[in-house]
Amino acid sequence: MTYRLFGAETSAYSTKMRSYLTYKSFAFDWVPRTQESESELKRLSRFATLPVLVTESGYAVHDTTPLIEALEADRPEPSATPSDPALAFLACVLEEYADSWLAKGVFHYRWSRKKDQKIAAQRAIDEYYVTSQPDDRKASEDRAIETMTGQLKLMQVDGDLGDVVEKSFKKFVKLLDDHLRKHLFIFGDRPSIADFAIAGQLIQMLKDPTPAKIIEKDGEFVAKWCEFMTAPTASGPFAAFDDLKETLAPIFAEDLAAFFLPWAAENLESSLAGAETFSLAIGKEPMTLAPLRSAARSFRELRRKFVSGQTIEQLKAFTDAAGATVYLLRPQRVEQPQAAPVASDDAGEGEGSEAAGDGEGQSAAREEGEGGGRKRRRRRRGGRGRGDAAGTEASGAGEESGDAEDAAEDVETVDAAADDQVAMQDDAPAADDVTDAAADDAASADDAPAEERS
Repeated sequence: MTYRLFGAETSAYSTKMRSYLTYKSFAFDWVPRTQESESELKRLSRFATLPVLVTESGYAVHDTTPLIEALEADRPEPSATPSDPALAFLACVLEEYADSWLAKGVFHYRWSRKKDQKIAAQRAIDEYYVTSQPDDRKASEDRAIETMTGQLKLMQVDGDLGDVVEKSFKKFVKLLDDHLRKHLFIFGDRPSIADFAIAGQLIQMLKDPTPAKIIEKDGEFVAKWCEFMTAPTASGPFAAFDDLKETLAPIFAEDLAAFFLPWAAENLESSLAGAETFSLAIGKEPMTLAPLRSAARSFRELRRKFVSGQTIEQLKAFTDAAGATVYLLRPQRVEQPQAAPVASDDAGEGEGSEAAGDGEGQSAAREEGEGGGRKRRRRRRGGRGRGDAAGTEASGAGEESGDAEDAAEDVETVDAAADDQVAMQDDAPAADDVTDAAADDAASADDAPAEERS
């Protein structure tokens, strides 16, 4: 079977998917998203998100994580998943870190500084307009910058969290460089799902002046690894757990457990509780953020994998030592006291209070898949299809969107509390590199309404 992969050079997830398909020797044609290919992409896919993998029958798939899982099952060798279950789980953690946290770094660096903004906008327009240029290129560049900087808040990096993301990135580059000095790939002599995800994000950062300088200064081996990851090959097996721990453990202890995991855990808990905001204290001052539901959903799945893997003594010892276990386990819920019996004329108020307490308990049960009575099917909401002006299609942040996952889950049972969050920021992707959207938004200044593009 020959696939077609629609993507963009400015898209981290497109880079991730293309690198994986190349490594696995899948037959595929790379189709850049341009003014010329746009109409075909719209015809093939309901969602204006990148990348899009299209089968010979015309079936289009978006989300890279389950897509890679499915392709791994279809073609096990050369494997991108360590056979050691402890390492396999850690690879999943690092993939989630890349998709949900490093992606914030890409977006923050690319669109929060004028020099990086200008270069990114110019690059996006050059990539999208191949055969002809827009009538007013300067206006298109300005529109791209205005649109994408407007998404900084939705990505949570418009304020103090942006500074935290930068601090985390600088630390990660040094720690990863130390690790790659001793290992060809993150888990030994062949790439894993973590390598594809992380390299996809860092390759984007090498395109932008500010983060590129950081990698060039402190990440000599990281830069070489990124170059190799564009078309990687296996030179041997995955390494043994004990051979990796010395330099892998600091990555988890000093970066993930210090920055990413606290954010991911708080984001999930606030989503489950149906909160509009949550407080996070991982910087100089506590921050107030709006929860991102798509990130909550993917981290919830990671927690489930950890629960099933806790019997692996080596894994539990590793996460304990790194200070990560507390975030990977669901926190204990405080049982709400039963409401006291009330007089009949106050029955309505008493029942309402008890119902509220029961709802919180049921939310906890639902997180582990136990609250059958309170589950319900997801209702279909506006903003999911291409022609609707609501949701992420109007937001301009359109790559690997949680909305594509939402559409796929319309017939599945989900958490009622999380489903009730319909604010704009919840519908925005939590783990997107959205520069492909910049190309589209720049183009839309000349030839299409913005609400019809991602």
